[in-house]
Amino acid sequence: MTSTPSPQNNSVSVAVTPGPPGYELLDEVGRGGMGVVWRVRDLRLDREVALKMLRKDAAADSSAATRFRSEARLTGQLQHPGIPAVHELGTVADGRPFLAMKLVKGQTLADLLQDRDRQGAGADRGRFLAIFEQVCHALGYAHAHHVIHRDLKPSNVMVGAFGEVQVMDWGLAKVLDPNRDPSRDREGAEDDPLATVGLTTEIDTPERGGSATRTGSVLGTPAYMPPEQAGGEIRRLDARSDVFGLGAVLCEILTGRPPYRGPDSNAIRLQAVRWDTADAFARLDVCGAEPDLIALCKRCLAFKQEDRPADGTAVAQAVAAIRQAAEERARRAELERAEALVRAAEQAKRRRLAVLLGSAIAAVLLAGLAVSLWQMERALRAEAQATANAEEAERNAVAARAERDAKEQERQRAEAALAAETRARAAERQARDQAMTALRLMTDEMVEHQLARNPTLTEANKEFLRKVIKHFEGFAAITANDADSRAIRAEGYARVGKMRHRLGELKEAEAAYRDALKLQQQLADEFPTRPDYRQELASSHNNLGVLLRDTGRPQEAEAAFHDALTLRKQLAAEFPTRPDYRQELAASHNNLGNLLRDTGRPREAEAAYRDALTLQKQLAA
Repeated sequence: MTSTPSPQNNSVSVAVTPGPPGYELLDEVGRGGMGVVWRVRDLRLDREVALKMLRKDAAADSSAATRFRSEARLTGQLQHPGIPAVHELGTVADGRPFLAMKLVKGQTLADLLQDRDRQGAGADRGRFLAIFEQVCHALGYAHAHHVIHRDLKPSNVMVGAFGEVQVMDWGLAKVLDPNRDPSRDREGAEDDPLATVGLTTEIDTPERGGSATRTGSVLGTPAYMPPEQAGGEIRRLDARSDVFGLGAVLCEILTGRPPYRGPDSNAIRLQAVRWDTADAFARLDVCGAEPDLIALCKRCLAFKQEDRPADGTAVAQAVAAIRQAAEERARRAELERAEALVRAAEQAKRRRLAVLLGSAIAAVLLAGLAVSLWQMERALRAEAQATANAEEAERNAVAARAERDAKEQERQRAEAALAAETRARAAERQARDQAMTALRLMTDEMVEHQLARNPTLTEANKEFLRKVIKHFEGFAAITANDADSRAIRAEGYARVGKMRHRLGELKEAEAAYRDALKLQQQLADEFPTRPDYRQELASSHNNLGVLLRDTGRPQEAEAAFHDALTLRKQLAAEFPTRPDYRQELAASHNNLGNLLRDTGRPREAEAAYRDALTLQKQLAA
């Protein structure tokens, strides 16, 4: 209770509340059932400290004063960075005890969690896990000295302005007898004469509900209380009872709420006695945290004490192991990403070399995308004409063969014409394919180069992307209906969809993707032995899935990702020596995993991620 918010009771003044000698009262920062906490100046060392005094309505020789002094002595003996240091124990003029201790300027963990919950329970989880690990270390130190806290909760954890973490309010703490034999304890026996005193060390407000410390024979806070404590079994309490409190704090960090919730503290205490954790475990299962962390939280919240970790140190070690494993996975992922970037750079170099070696075609393309598109159109027209000529020549050749004896010379001319037309058609097709390849590479290079210089969508970048769209709309405008022309037209729609997706024109992008899918599905049905048609069809399903996910339509996105996954599984199985098919299959598993994770299905997401990881390991090997 040593945070420094504005005073909670402005009617309290220094003039009517004299402080002990050597301290100047500045302002009140907290008020609980047993004491009042002031921010004061230590006149001897010229520093600000926290001063906790017994409330005026408690006599100097009362049991409350005895507990107050016990708290001071016990806290003073626990010399750990995570437990506030005690500077002095003394009495004021009327004989009431006071306690001078370290002043922690910051916020309680409860306040920080409340601020975090406005952004969602999963926000900034790493920071809160680091705070939790420090709390575990502090409790582990106390447990090693046979001391249990008995009232662990977020409001009793202070987080300083510089990240320091302090476990506060040891008013309910208890020193255990290390030589006690639990098997000889009598049920309900009480070895703490002050355990039933109606005291509290927390500020009780109507809004706090189950988060306020209960008074009476059951001491502690019901929302965070283990069943043995809620049932009043005082002699059964040990370090593992505090471990349950740690599990309750971790539950609130992961899910935004403590294990037990109810309309009032009595209803919450009844849940604690019955160990009604079904709701808490259900919330943990869908919170999206590491599976090992969820399992640790459930072990801490176990009904039987022997099923929980032994003490705070054991919990801290488990958290550290989980954190180290996560860091190792992140490090491996970063290494894999770096290796992928190196491979991508090498591939980019090879593509640039291919463009430079494109001889006269590449030279023409460098004059501009418009010239390249015109060349492609001309090649398509020439190919169509060559096809018509070849068909006519073939008909002439058939007629010539029927009149072989009389028209030998004509037959030879027809065959020569057929060969010439065939060569012309092959040359035109080769020119078109080279033009298409160089145009794709150049466009991709130009787009990536332009956006790499300024990845934000400036007006200049938007104008550049619109110019690229106009060129690829030329692909989509090709009217020939042969298979290759339809494939080029489908590619035009697909690339227009990608550029419009980048521009944020999502409705237009979806229309372009669906036009591409329609043509690509026709080609895949008509030519089932052409794997490139199925590969392009799978890519368009995947691109549409990404767009549907970005527009908040997860069910449609999942269907699109499954369509892409089905096609890519077929390709990878039919062509096991093609690494690009397995690489694209791994990408589909990963995309599906991301969607399943974002829609609250972590187990299915994990399965998808493992499928992707298996393929990536094969490729890496």
